[in-house]
Amino acid sequence: MRLFPIRYILLFVVIALTASCRKVISLDLHDAAKRLVVEADITNQAGGCQVLLSQTADFDADNNFPPVSGASVSISDNTGNMTLLTESSPGTYVAPSLVAQTGATYHLLIVSNGDTVRSVSTLPVQVNFDNLYVADEQIFGNTNKLANVIYTDPTDLGHYYQFVQWVNGVKVKRIYTADNQLTAGRTQDVQLFLGPDTKDKDKIKSGDTVTVEMQCLDEAAHDYWFSAEQSATGDNQNAVPSNPVSNLAGNALGYFSAHTSQIRTVQAP
Repeated sequence: MRLFPIRYILLFVVIALTASCRKVISLDLHDAAKRLVVEADITNQAGGCQVLLSQTADFDADNNFPPVSGASVSISDNTGNMTLLTESSPGTYVAPSLVAQTGATYHLLIVSNGDTVRSVSTLPVQVNFDNLYVADEQIFGNTNKLANVIYTDPTDLGHYYQFVQWVNGVKVKRIYTADNQLTAGRTQDVQLFLGPDTKDKDKIKSGDTVTVEMQCLDEAAHDYWFSAEQSATGDNQNAVPSNPVSNLAGNALGYFSAHTSQIRTVQAP
């Protein structure tokens, strides 16, 4: 299952910068150099290796990032084994049989239109996704149904997580991250909050099917999603919005993440 699309994160950054500046500044946005956008994942599940390539668009264009075809995309492990990904549809590159192994380090190499992009990510130990349930909670003076994820943090530090949520098969456009810096050795009950601006049609209702994917990822990939989460939720009010911290080397935006994938589904009471 795909992660929160980068195009929405980039769009938010542009909107936030525009809204936060009082002085009118003239920017030549039409002539801004196009950049490659990379959404690259490899997981411990068959079929979980996928790299999406697109290109940034002009400021006044619609929110469709054009896919990038014809690129050379490969992933190598720390033993030297290299897999060349196949373009299954425009901008989508896959290796269905490539499954990440715990503790292995993976090297991403992309060559596209004269640009070379590299990245490295290591698959961490999987922390078990113990349970998922939906319960009523008082949020912003209203009663809302929220998904709750239960797992036990290991006693050693350095474990990082992301949670991706779907309601009736539709992905929730929020980013949820966590780590065990302050919770090592404890059982966690993490609520996947909805924002105050969530529309009624997007809230969980009785009978809805709720699906959550729990990902265990390395620190660099977590830093990307954490910085995107801070910008998207407005938690870091004193910082100037910017592109999320990337673990890519080269003229590109985005991320490369080797992560575990565990999925649970429940019906909301």
